[in-house]
Amino acid sequence: MFEEYIEKNILRQLFLCEQFYTKKELDLALFSELLGVCKTTLLNDINCLKKELATEIIHAKRKKDSYSIYFVPSVPLYQLLQKLSIHSLFLKTCRLFLVGQTDYIQLTEAEFISVSKAYNLKKQVLDFLEHSGVHIENHTPVFTEMEHRLLQLTLSLRLGWSDPLPTSDVCHAYNQFIDCVLEKSGRTYNEENLEILRLGFLISMSRQQIAPISFTPKFSSYLTERPIWQYIQLAWQQTQLKNYITENELLFLGAVFNCSEYSFQSFYSIEKDFQRLHQVFIEENEDVKHLIDQLEYHFQQPLLNNKAFERALIRLVRSAWDNYQLFIPGKPHVLTNCQTKLFHELQSLILDWAEALPYDLAINPSLLRLFTIEISGILRLDRTHIHTYIVTDSDVKYLLYKETLEAVTTCQIHISPTIYHELSPDVQILADAENKKILCESALLTPDSSAKENVIPISIEDLETTIRQLIQA
Repeated sequence: MFEEYIEKNILRQLFLCEQFYTKKELDLALFSELLGVCKTTLLNDINCLKKELATEIIHAKRKKDSYSIYFVPSVPLYQLLQKLSIHSLFLKTCRLFLVGQTDYIQLTEAEFISVSKAYNLKKQVLDFLEHSGVHIENHTPVFTEMEHRLLQLTLSLRLGWSDPLPTSDVCHAYNQFIDCVLEKSGRTYNEENLEILRLGFLISMSRQQIAPISFTPKFSSYLTERPIWQYIQLAWQQTQLKNYITENELLFLGAVFNCSEYSFQSFYSIEKDFQRLHQVFIEENEDVKHLIDQLEYHFQQPLLNNKAFERALIRLVRSAWDNYQLFIPGKPHVLTNCQTKLFHELQSLILDWAEALPYDLAINPSLLRLFTIEISGILRLDRTHIHTYIVTDSDVKYLLYKETLEAVTTCQIHISPTIYHELSPDVQILADAENKKILCESALLTPDSSAKENVIPISIEDLETTIRQLIQA
């Protein structure tokens, strides 16, 4: 929902930053068309991005038709996005509203803006909150505790944590807890999702005394049925964290885990995890199975038991409860013309499905755009079979690539069941020795690795090109 209201120039810069972070080089004509701006405006956005992130950029070069930017590898994406988001008056106004500062005259003093600008910002934020399901009383939002915490979570991820930190003993207990969860579950989380989990814990610590959270039995049951819950509860019992947060607060941490993305080190672990997710979210959920039936009928394509589709769908629906998903962290996703058409079809189908449910459920447009991008990859290609290593930062993408490549009929392709999260020298040596190809996520390529003959870039947007290169190599 935030993406519908953030200033357009900042939203473009956030999108471009993520695209440079993942793809390194962008086609200027293509991205001008995607963003609906002229090339001059696009270049101005890139120059603003370069100015704000100058200390984190190690390479920036303009070619005739493209632009490339490489960031310092050790700096996570969310920190780059924070440096851009901090200029959003909309986000900063949301933060003021969250702490009860709703007087737009005070806003003029806090942000050094005109009265009319402050008044318009207040109207924007109230409109955003009202469309997100927050109760508005006398032009003032009245947050439920869950709404307050999830909004604080997203604002903290985008603007940085602003409250005091807990003592070192408390932080040490949390680190023990996280290490225990990761060890027992076998999951891995990237820097951004680890930060989301950390922020969830900080919010819990700052709110549990002044506004302890409680859940309905139905929502508690929903959280404890998640596969991760057994590991959370066990880690809480075995570490010092039990001395600092209650079981209700642990449930809140479970809710944060539930909306955080994770991956595994091997295909077999993904398969094991997927079977549990499939059981909970699809086999035991008649409402979701009904949605799949509707999508299959509309697109005239079997989707049930398609692992990539189901994993993408599970990511879309697993955090959907009441209006909570509208507040969880998301990123801007820009769609092609074909994807936009698909987005509107999916939006109409899913909204009709949600309205017929006997309970309230809202879908975050940002997550629906991501779902559209992933599903467009499934719908536009025949699935395939291929002999290669896959280097990617996402298990959803791994599954999509694997199923797509395994359906190629012109040749047989074997894909290693090991998921490589970086193009390390060991992977390159292994591929060279066995005379195998490496399909490497474009985001993970460097100028040196791009030059190697047996390394082929892969991404959701360019699957057809990757297949042609792989077959012709």
